Amino acid sequence: MIRLFKNLGLVCVMMLALFSCQKATPVAPPLQVNASNLNGNWMLQSINGTPLAGDTYFYIRFEMSGNKFTIWENLTSIPAGYNIDEGTFTFYVEPTVGTYIRGIDSIKDKEWSDMYYVKDLTESSMTWVGYNNPSFVQDFVRVETIPYE
Repeated sequence: MIRLFKNLGLVCVMMLALFSCQKATPVAPPLQVNASNLNGNWMLQSINGTPLAGDTYFYIRFEMSGNKFTIWENLTSIPAGYNIDEGTFTFYVEPTVGTYIRGIDSIKDKEWSDMYYVKDLTESSMTWVGYNNPSFVQDFVRVETIPYE
């Protein structure tokens, strides 16, 4: 019986040591939504939780100098091909909801189809939620290069 308690005690000490040595991975707080933090190349990874299919792609580069954007995409190409759009973007802040982005395409001379709330912006990812259609959610990841330029 004493041997059982010793073994049980040893197991408890080992488990305590094991669990106390494990460190939780810290989660970085979201970055402020501004041109500096958005600056760079981004790839659309999913729409409403569904990854882009096959060879479909959408890349966007934000340049904080002049608040410019360039888009390379084949989501709207008929027949299959790709489009390049460029223009400027502006941020607006709604205190109760967050910051949203609005783009004006200088090639097509028109605004984006919607404005988008930028949520959960980190160094490597962000989510856009449609301003007029909140059920339209797009997830982006930061990429080093854009293969279509």
